[in-house]
Amino acid sequence: MDIKKFISSLSVNIFILLGMGGIMLFQSAGDFVISFKPAVSFEDMLDGKEVKAGTHVAGDVIYVIDYFASESTYTQRSDGSRSGDKANGRYYLLPTADGYIGLKSRQVDVSEMEKIAEQTYDYMMGGEEPTTTYFMQGSVEVMEGQLEKYYREYLADMGYTEGEIADMGQPLVIKYVSFTAVRVLFLIGLALVGLAVFFVWRRYTRE
Repeated sequence: MDIKKFISSLSVNIFILLGMGGIMLFQSAGDFVISFKPAVSFEDMLDGKEVKAGTHVAGDVIYVIDYFASESTYTQRSDGSRSGDKANGRYYLLPTADGYIGLKSRQVDVSEMEKIAEQTYDYMMGGEEPTTTYFMQGSVEVMEGQLEKYYREYLADMGYTEGEIADMGQPLVIKYVSFTAVRVLFLIGLALVGLAVFFVWRRYTRE
């Protein structure tokens, strides 16, 4: 390959296409791969199915304990001040056969999750089984930082000892993912990179 000829085939527009496509591929590649894995349902987890970071989860949430953390976002202004916090969902405690796992709900789904949490509590106190269900799809991630701290503190408040919490293993959290959107984003990124490569090849062969 003629290096000088190859360099002359490049342009600002090609770098823009490569940059945009690369960012899209980087953001979506992990979940794109996960989207093709067999999904584990919440009933499977209650029956003892093991999940780990990178597991594809999809199904109806039937039981959920109260939330142990909430998430909000804000805008930092140039003068150092910031806008009011905007609620961005809650982290609930989801029972499994081996203990608990975190479940991050979107803010739009909080009302449904609160109904399930209330009905789960009533069921634990001897009432009827929950009738409200909530379909959730997402991927499993390792719980870290402040979120893990809140998770452990909540379990301790429930009466679990440090040893019992440790026996539950590495804390995990399920986060919502629209796998359809992920696949679209990945394919668009792939198309942009492919288009950039095509333009480079065409200019290279013309010169």
